[in-house]
Amino acid sequence: MKKRMREHNPEAVGVKEIFGVTSLSTMSGMSSIFMSSMFMVYMTDYAGLGAWGATLATTLLLVARIIDAVDDPIQGFIMDSAKVGKHGKYKPFYMLSILMTAIGTIALYSLPRGLAKVPALVTVWVIFFYFVYDIGSSFYNQNLLYRTITNDPNERAKLLVVPRLWTMILSMVGSAMTAIAVSIQAVVGSYNTAFMILATVCVGIALILSVIGWFMVKERHVIEQKEDEKVKLSDFFELFRKNKPMLINSLHSVFSGFIWTFLFAAPMYYVKWGFCADLSTGAVDMGKFGLYSMIISLMMLFPIILATVVATSVLKAFQGDFVKMHKMDLFLQGLGGLIIFLGHIMGLNQKMPAIFFAAMFLMAFFVGIDFVPGCSIGMEVMDYTIYSTGKDRSALTGVLDKFLEKAQGAVSSALVGSILIAIGYEVDSINGDFVGNLANMPSMLTWMVVIMGLVPAVLAIIAILIMNRYPIHQEDRRKIRAYIDEHQSQEEQ
Repeated sequence: MKKRMREHNPEAVGVKEIFGVTSLSTMSGMSSIFMSSMFMVYMTDYAGLGAWGATLATTLLLVARIIDAVDDPIQGFIMDSAKVGKHGKYKPFYMLSILMTAIGTIALYSLPRGLAKVPALVTVWVIFFYFVYDIGSSFYNQNLLYRTITNDPNERAKLLVVPRLWTMILSMVGSAMTAIAVSIQAVVGSYNTAFMILATVCVGIALILSVIGWFMVKERHVIEQKEDEKVKLSDFFELFRKNKPMLINSLHSVFSGFIWTFLFAAPMYYVKWGFCADLSTGAVDMGKFGLYSMIISLMMLFPIILATVVATSVLKAFQGDFVKMHKMDLFLQGLGGLIIFLGHIMGLNQKMPAIFFAAMFLMAFFVGIDFVPGCSIGMEVMDYTIYSTGKDRSALTGVLDKFLEKAQGAVSSALVGSILIAIGYEVDSINGDFVGNLANMPSMLTWMVVIMGLVPAVLAIIAILIMNRYPIHQEDRRKIRAYIDEHQSQEEQ
């Protein structure tokens, strides 16, 4: 059957490719669970670092993004400059990504207790392994791989949906991480040890699945670099001059990318201290927190899964105009953020937590809906690079998106960390209770909801206004597709 599909459409992808890219994405998805909001919570509450944990994590995340500004283009240059070998051009870098992210993530959650007592040593440990993780994650760009597997936009959509669903399933497992850590802590007697065991087991399984997936995918559309067209770092800057779609997409992503990261950065703190703590004593009902953190994650993840399933049907309703669909998604994400903010200001969130959860559901649903049009725009920008320059600079084209993704996650976590530092946030790493100044907690909750709700609403409006300047329309897409098909066939002859 697969052979007949290929004869009918040589660009068709089969079960093997879909299963392969899905399994390959496991390590990226699992490490993201541990290195997004969980990392800041671990460093501040469970690593045994006290107030130093918030300072170290916040500083590290900001400094790392400054280094990424230089490092990511270099990594893109290295990938585009690679020769086509036995396993393709870009695939070897995905294996490197799998190994480095696994090592970095496990090491960061396996902080030796002895080091926690020596700030200099713990700083060296955290910085070194964070950069092992960070460099590894930069080598993973799903849009780049999917672009090389097939040139058919409809087949690319098939590659997008299943790995996205798998990542969401992993995130549903991740929603139970705190509850699982609580259960492990009851046995081992320490949250520090509990998180080490949890990270090692989860990341180890993800490593095995990703390696299996790596062997199942094959690059089918990679252009060998000509000797007189060697990749130069200056090509990265040339893209901004010749690729207006890339410029507009990147500029809008500076704002739109924060919507999800801001929403995801603060809920654990907001729910822990707003819904699960006695602010007169600082005591936390950890069982309730484990349950509520799971509910929050499910309210965010279930709608994303549902939205991913229906995204292609919604795109058809927009007649394939993924830019128009993207702008609608941004508007409704911003609406959800506004509801979260107003619910807190009016005192409704605490009285009726369902309002808070429903607003998160709304935002998450349209984040999920937006995955297909958002990635389609990213791959279209890569196509336009070939169309406008005659050169394949796909890795360099995707560098800025990858940098923005990491920078936005870091900035959102750093903002949360700055709030924690400002109030003197300190939690007992053994029982999870607050031991700082309780009088500062109400203002902390207000700032958290500003980050989760008000700011995303404003950013959504700005992003929509920028995307109104996106220059590619349906007729342009047909010309780009025809050019790339012709260029590809010439290379294969």
